[in-house]
Amino acid sequence: MTALATYPTNDPGLASFDSRLQLGRAEPLGLGVKRVTMEQLELAASGYFDGEAEFGVAVHESRKAIKRTRSLLRLVRGELPDRIYEYEDRSLRETGHMVSEVRSAAAVAQAASIIRDLYGDLLAEGTFVEMIQRLSQRRDIVELRALEDPNLVGRVVRNLERAYNRYASWPTDEDARDVYGMGIRDRFDAIEPGLKATYKTGRIEMVQAYEEPTPHHFHQWRKRAKHLRHQMEFLAPLWPEVVVGTAMTLERLGMILGEEHDLAELLDLLKGRPDLCPNPRERSLFSALAAQRRSELRTASEILGRRIYAEKPGSLSHRFGEYWDSRQLANSQPLDTIVVY
Repeated sequence: MTALATYPTNDPGLASFDSRLQLGRAEPLGLGVKRVTMEQLELAASGYFDGEAEFGVAVHESRKAIKRTRSLLRLVRGELPDRIYEYEDRSLRETGHMVSEVRSAAAVAQAASIIRDLYGDLLAEGTFVEMIQRLSQRRDIVELRALEDPNLVGRVVRNLERAYNRYASWPTDEDARDVYGMGIRDRFDAIEPGLKATYKTGRIEMVQAYEEPTPHHFHQWRKRAKHLRHQMEFLAPLWPEVVVGTAMTLERLGMILGEEHDLAELLDLLKGRPDLCPNPRERSLFSALAAQRRSELRTASEILGRRIYAEKPGSLSHRFGEYWDSRQLANSQPLDTIVVY
């Protein structure tokens, strides 16, 4: 697979984001979605060729790229026939799931280290060291088992390459809808339903998480927030002064909810595998500290969540429609006629 041409933006407000993940200033929507998703699929596959030493990194980057691709498919879902969207989304989800155990093993080991670092000054020397070592050994065993599976990496890479080749054949001309049944229109109507649905679902999941605070509900909210974060990054050039800030807040929210999720997984793991922390006093202490940290993370995520989801879905949709119209107006004028105040 070869890299595609990029459409970088020059707005300084976008400096903290990779321009290759954004819709270009005058780039048609269909071409932009196709370009970014194909680059992400290429990225998702390429890391697996970097050798065994980088396998954990490859899994992490691959899963991130898959999630970003799925987020953009959700954004333009209304432009795709249902059977195509459902097939592509399911294929990507199942591909990411193939290596989820590797990522989970690394995440819980890191979560334990974070607790040790956060509360280290209050703990006796050596506290949690054995547990962290055992979790690290478990991570290495899970990685090695995945690497020794003669089919696993091959299946993952083949799935990603096949998806790449399918996307390469997608028409980008909106007139192709009449012939092929698909073609992403370069208009706000093409993203409005997907953007609104992503935002509305995340809003509902946030309320559900605090009304019924289970790990499952917080994890569901986290997934919706990540979808919105990737969509905001893609759409940031529509109105950078506002959208970049929203994307950055969503990035922070995702990190907080991610840490909360990893701690929940670790606590659940220790219940079934007490041998990973054989000292019962340390196990009890770790559970208490992890519960305290999770409470802090849930408080922080509520503050950010209320800020992000304060707007009603219809209002957000209207606002982004105005951003889109402003972009189209700017693109219709020569650069030397645009006045910036």
